[in-house]
Amino acid sequence: MASRKSAHQVWHVSRGIVFSGGTTVVYPRLPPARYYSPAAAAAVSEGSSSPSVPTMPPPHSVPAAASSGHESPATVKSEVVATLLEARTTVTASASSTTVTASCSTATTTTSTTVLVKDAVAKDEKSAAENAADKPAQEKTTPVVPPYTPLDFKIPDKAFQAARNAAPGTPQSYWNYSLYRGPSESGALDAKVKVHYCTSSRTTERVVKEHFLHEKVVGFDLEWMANATKYSGPRRNVSLIQLASPSRIGLFHVSAFPRNDTLVPPSLRKLLEDSEITKVGCWIKGDCTRVANYLDVRVRGQLEISHLYKLVKYSKTGEYGQINKKLVRLATQVEECLGLPLSKEVDVRLSDWSKPLSMAQILYSSSDAYASVQLYHVLNHRRQQLEHVPPLPHHAELDLPIPFVVPPSPKKTEGAAKLPPKELINNNEINPAAETGLTNPTDSAPPPTNVTPT
Repeated sequence: MASRKSAHQVWHVSRGIVFSGGTTVVYPRLPPARYYSPAAAAAVSEGSSSPSVPTMPPPHSVPAAASSGHESPATVKSEVVATLLEARTTVTASASSTTVTASCSTATTTTSTTVLVKDAVAKDEKSAAENAADKPAQEKTTPVVPPYTPLDFKIPDKAFQAARNAAPGTPQSYWNYSLYRGPSESGALDAKVKVHYCTSSRTTERVVKEHFLHEKVVGFDLEWMANATKYSGPRRNVSLIQLASPSRIGLFHVSAFPRNDTLVPPSLRKLLEDSEITKVGCWIKGDCTRVANYLDVRVRGQLEISHLYKLVKYSKTGEYGQINKKLVRLATQVEECLGLPLSKEVDVRLSDWSKPLSMAQILYSSSDAYASVQLYHVLNHRRQQLEHVPPLPHHAELDLPIPFVVPPSPKKTEGAAKLPPKELINNNEINPAAETGLTNPTDSAPPPTNVTPT
């Protein structure tokens, strides 16, 4: 090597090669951008003063062109002959912490480095960020069809999609009766669900007789004062009675009836006591018990929507052990079966139902009753589509178990009695205690007296 001291050092490309018996330094034809080490160059410049060690240029600067021929080591400053084939160098800008890609093109005597403009990189990063932000939005805006209902009144696809895409928790994201549209007198599907808010016995009689008495299935619900006791009287314990058909909702504000009015007019009493008119609702036995206790009306034809929900859901999956009388929240059923969440604001539910209703109270109470009638028809349609169609649940006032159908086992032993295609489980085979939670199966289920409104 050039000196004894340098002979004991690790060789570096910047030192070149000196063959024995000669003094000419030969530099290898290596890509400096790949083999150059700033730390090694610094160590060389500090540790040796030999003029035969040239100073290598930084990898991102443009080196001077090499002169032709061979010069003495004392005059060699930056003679580099390099062939760079698409060498790529990553430069990290300390000021903006932005990664820039530099491309070096093929060169024999001159190396040309092109650095991308910072604005172009920033633009690419911004575009990538926007694409990443748009990805969940695109997934969310994927068209979703509203659940099928056999009724004429349905949620239009555009309104359903808008509710699905609305910010969660906003009024626009919740399910409510006002989303539905049905056929109008002109035949167009633009008719809204009508709400009849009745504050007297006379208007209640007329509305029930004209619009609800002919229905076979109606949604049913109650509202009352949260602080009402059994001594508070009927107006505070049954403040509002709600009925719903596919096209209309009746709000009968009992607590707002004139003092001398009959709280239950004849047509309303007839509808409630007629077992041929099915009243569907969530926690309906509690509501009907309250009506019996404070208005002296025995409601017949009660159908608990939770029973139908479990019958359809678990008959489809074959989980027959899950078919029981444990109640399911109305909001859970609405979101699962109707495709949108149901708002159950505590402030509205516990508000004063004895005073004239606000728009928030009207929306809340109307949606509860209308949800029951829509759920009934949606679930009943799904029940009829099952491979082995079970019967509808019995009316709740009969206190009978929920009947369901178990398909025959595919494996049959010789001599065994052949089962019919559909086997109806005998009600006597189901333990009533397991269904009602009673310790004695022969006892009758005591009607609830204090039930939280749905």
